[in-house]
Amino acid sequence: MTTRASSLVTSFDRMLLCRGFVNPDIRMLVRNQILLAGFSAVFCLAVLGFSAWAWSYGAGAVLATLNFWFLAGFGMRITSQPNRTEAVLATLTRFYLRLGLTGAVLYALIVWAGARPVALLTGVSIIVVNFLCWGAVKIAASGTREASNGKEA
Repeated sequence: MTTRASSLVTSFDRMLLCRGFVNPDIRMLVRNQILLAGFSAVFCLAVLGFSAWAWSYGAGAVLATLNFWFLAGFGMRITSQPNRTEAVLATLTRFYLRLGLTGAVLYALIVWAGARPVALLTGVSIIVVNFLCWGAVKIAASGTREASNGKEA
């Protein structure tokens, strides 16, 4: 990693740590989601100009990133909750509120702002890329391989 990229990652890590993201895996996921959404949206805008597709993609990526930010932050706080019933109720309430708000924002973007639905879906799907990359790095770093089937050697 170059010095500039390393300093960018370090500064994001410090900012997220100050915001309460103490778990290194969660912090890495949130950091990578912010960077992936930001760089891909800027790239899309640079290549396609300020077209409907480009800003729709950027809006979807930002929506997914904000949604994940609040989910990750809430998940870290709720795991320390001693009362399981309150934790479950809080989780369900926050889930449905976030789902409703996300639906309302998507509706507003498509109906009132004229966003392209496929571009929005592509932008929202960037979080899947983040999770796949994170999982691939974790598997590669673990050093474990598939169990042998007895036919090697």
